[in-house]
Amino acid sequence: MIDELEDVIAEGKRVPFSGRLLIDEDRVLDIIDRMRVAVPEELRQARRIISEQERLLSEAQERVQQVLQEQGLLAEIEAERARLLEQAEREARSVRAGADEYARQVLEELEQRLLKVITSVQNGLQELGAAREPRR
Repeated sequence: MIDELEDVIAEGKRVPFSGRLLIDEDRVLDIIDRMRVAVPEELRQARRIISEQERLLSEAQERVQQVLQEQGLLAEIEAERARLLEQAEREARSVRAGADEYARQVLEELEQRLLKVITSVQNGLQELGAAREPRR
C-alpha cells in the first residue's frame, strides 16, 4: 500500500512554475483507509498466532505431563519443563515485541509519507491562495 501511495504521488501532475504537485485525493484517501484497516489486522493476526502457539504449547505440556505421570518420571524432568516454558515465554515476548516494532515502523513510515503529502497539499493551497490575490 505504501508503494501504491508512492505511485499516486509519482502519477501526480506538476503545477507549472510552482514546483507543486496535484494528486488524486480520492485514491490517496482510499489507500490511507486501507492502511488503517491493514495494520490493525496484521496485529490481530500476530496475536492470533501467538495465542495459537500458546494453546498448542499448553496442550503439549499437558500430554507430556500425563505420559510422564504414567511412567513415574515427572519429578525428574520438572526442571526441563520449566526451562522449556521459560523459553516459550521468551519467544512469545519476542514475537509480540517484533509485531509491535513492525507496526510502529509501518506507522512511522506512513506518518512521514503523509506529512510529505500534507505539506505538498498545503503548499499547493498556499500557492493557489497567493495566485488569487492581486500582485503588487
